[in-house]
Amino acid sequence: MANVLSRKPRQNAQVSYQAFVVNLTHLLKGNLQQRGHIVRRLATENRVTTSSEEMISLIEEFINGYIVAVENSPEYTSWSIGTTHESNKKFAQVLLQDLFHKEHKYTDHAPEHQLSYIPAQHFDEEAIEDWLAKTPLIEHMMNTVFRAIFPVVDRIDQVLGYTGTNNIWGFAFCTPTIPLCTGALWEQQETLLNIPSLLLLNHNLPVELRSQWKMLFSTSCHGESFSTLMKNVVQKGPTVVIVRDKDNYVFGGFASVSWEIRSDFSGNSRCFLFSLSPNMCTYTPSGLNENYMYMNINKQTLPNGLGFGGQLNHFGVWINSTFDMGHSRAMPLCTTYNSPQLTAKQEFGIDKIEIWGVGPSAEDTANGKDVVGPSILDVDPEAKAILTMIDRGHHSEGLRPEDPVANSPSTKSLPPL
Repeated sequence: MANVLSRKPRQNAQVSYQAFVVNLTHLLKGNLQQRGHIVRRLATENRVTTSSEEMISLIEEFINGYIVAVENSPEYTSWSIGTTHESNKKFAQVLLQDLFHKEHKYTDHAPEHQLSYIPAQHFDEEAIEDWLAKTPLIEHMMNTVFRAIFPVVDRIDQVLGYTGTNNIWGFAFCTPTIPLCTGALWEQQETLLNIPSLLLLNHNLPVELRSQWKMLFSTSCHGESFSTLMKNVVQKGPTVVIVRDKDNYVFGGFASVSWEIRSDFSGNSRCFLFSLSPNMCTYTPSGLNENYMYMNINKQTLPNGLGFGGQLNHFGVWINSTFDMGHSRAMPLCTTYNSPQLTAKQEFGIDKIEIWGVGPSAEDTANGKDVVGPSILDVDPEAKAILTMIDRGHHSEGLRPEDPVANSPSTKSLPPL
């Protein structure tokens, strides 16, 4: 760590406890320039630039570290999923897309052409800073790893009074990256998701829907019945639909509103399409039309089934109500989502479908009350010493349960960072 925080690497470097605390605080609440320097030094020790392969290797390490950091959390243990080295590398390339392909959008070309291409480039700290600013998910994962390695940071936050979205790193820890899973019978079924695909999809959902996923329908449990699918998903809120075809392509879409049986399209600009295998990519609305999502049944003159994007009979993703076939017709791109054909063949055979309801359940939205406990300075003298070292002072001194106005901003405002 001494070498990472130093501009000049030193062999057998040592730091004092006070310097360690100060530098650790700077590491976790640093600006983009400081964090860009740290990322570059973690990727390569002796050069002023880092290569594409070195960045992929570093992000893979952060992915592995993130899994270790959260593996005992209730959210993580509610899932029965894993990952592979290949999946982690694909995910690392997705996280690095704004660094590797900053001059081109993924939707400019078929995703397999860009995702399989690793540019032979080197990146300086300015390029890394720009990438970090555009990639909040990797910042969240990095911070989770650092907090697991250095748990003292949580005490610093407590002392300073920064909780939830008001913490020293500056973004929302109260928004989980891995959601709580409910409704899945893991002894009877497997999911099409793995850890990287779950992280990618959940991060692309609206913030208020990221806390919980509930299994609503799976062909492995409910059979190949479109009537059962409709019964389980109609008027059940936002959903994520995932399909695997007979060629082992995995893809789908996010429906931002409840499904309903109707003869026209519904949804809004929060909907998106995605590909999970063989490549990982998300596709957001183009703005050319509002044909986001469609469901219909028992109509002789209209398509019967479930679809996303495009137009009637030419959907970006389509599942026929007979459950035998579907299509992804996008030549050259789906007009609604700017997505390419998401399957090997335009017409595909359906192997498996699963649909997840996303967002908190009604009981989870009940209002709670914040309880003001004793000041951490009363029970943690080491934290008190840390505050002195980082020149923050005893700002929580005087915030006591007996003080009836302790939470009033007008009388006890916390210091800004």
